[in-house]
Amino acid sequence: MRTNQIIAIAGLSAAFLVPSAQAQITPGEGFEISGDLDLEAYCGTFPAAYSFLDGSVLIFDGSNVALRSADGTVLRDYGTFPFSSFPSFLEVDESTNMAYFGESSPGVIRSLDLATGDMVELTTLMFNYDMAFDVVPGLAYVVASAFGSATNSLFRVDLLTGQQVLVARIDGFSGPVEVDELGNVYVGVLPGTFPYPDDSVKVVRFDAAQVNSGSVLTDEADGFDFSVGYDGMSSADYDPATGSLIVVETNTGASGSESVTWRLDSNGDRAEEILRTPAYTSEAQSIDPDGGTVFAGYQPPNASVRVQFSECFGNGQFGIYNVVPKRPDAVFVGPGAGVSGPASIEIDGGIPNGFAALWVARSGAYEFLPVVENIGGLYPVLLRADASDFGRRFAPLSLDSTGAGAFVYNQPASLEGAILFQWVVFDSGMNIVTTSTAIVNQD
Repeated sequence: MRTNQIIAIAGLSAAFLVPSAQAQITPGEGFEISGDLDLEAYCGTFPAAYSFLDGSVLIFDGSNVALRSADGTVLRDYGTFPFSSFPSFLEVDESTNMAYFGESSPGVIRSLDLATGDMVELTTLMFNYDMAFDVVPGLAYVVASAFGSATNSLFRVDLLTGQQVLVARIDGFSGPVEVDELGNVYVGVLPGTFPYPDDSVKVVRFDAAQVNSGSVLTDEADGFDFSVGYDGMSSADYDPATGSLIVVETNTGASGSESVTWRLDSNGDRAEEILRTPAYTSEAQSIDPDGGTVFAGYQPPNASVRVQFSECFGNGQFGIYNVVPKRPDAVFVGPGAGVSGPASIEIDGGIPNGFAALWVARSGAYEFLPVVENIGGLYPVLLRADASDFGRRFAPLSLDSTGAGAFVYNQPASLEGAILFQWVVFDSGMNIVTTSTAIVNQD
């Protein structure tokens, strides 16, 4: 990723409406909701949707395809079909400006040129469920119950000709599919009976060499159990910045109807809980502005994950939630302008029971655009000055159970406004995780 391009934080949050009903929505530790898009008008159609960085959303509701702004304004109507069907997926290749969407029951998969509006019936796979682009341009994988109810198969589809090749026969109902940057394919495997037994759903990985072998694979004989122990699964997306698979677990929790969005590590372990909702959640989508940072807890909120939340059979809520990392804040508390006395640099929203080291530079070193630096931590971090300009770096201090701490000093009046402070934040194992916002010592 390029390190000279930083997308303003407001670009992700301002693109969405002010959250209207977050009381029931619980972000995981180190995350927060930064706006939502109200889709209540689509209750009953359960549309497939694709979010763009600017907050606009392409929506297929089973009969109509339209691009809408964050406030619901139709930016372009691509057409309405004379019939209505159940939408299954909608994927966009932004490099080619092409969209692909499927209908579950009729099984038709269409391509749509977003520039010209040309729409083509690409192929038919009965009860198609999800689609993921292959690393080979022009190819994609589709999961579908093409051989009957409670069956699941993986097909490779040529996006120009519509030609389809059976790659794998998989147990149970169709689950989500994703592809990593090496061409390995991940498929959600759900039992063929419903409700699913607890912890019976898993993610199976087929290595790139296997899916290109020409043999028809099976999940039991050829697949590797990448991640196991889920109660259900509706959606997945791969984030190449962290090598993480984002999955949405459904039919779980105390009520049995909750959904949890997880970030998995490269071993398939649940690394972080991103979001917990009280009803069905799907359409997980990783939004990466290519700013050099990553999506993970406590990171700069440049990247995000968006998920579609549906409670149409309950209170009518339906929309897309934008989840961003919750970055720690640096706060200056001083004696006042032109006055000497006690001052403190505080950190708020750090890692509970973690650590933070105060880095100090001259205020003149402040960079208008944050600098993306690798300072030996888990991920690249943002600094508000070049790392070499931070001439004073204090030893880490302990943070309390809320992630708060403070550095106290005596400030001469002549020093006001002359110093730039920023916290480097560690987890309990003393791994550098992130940095706070930066502050100049001036009230």
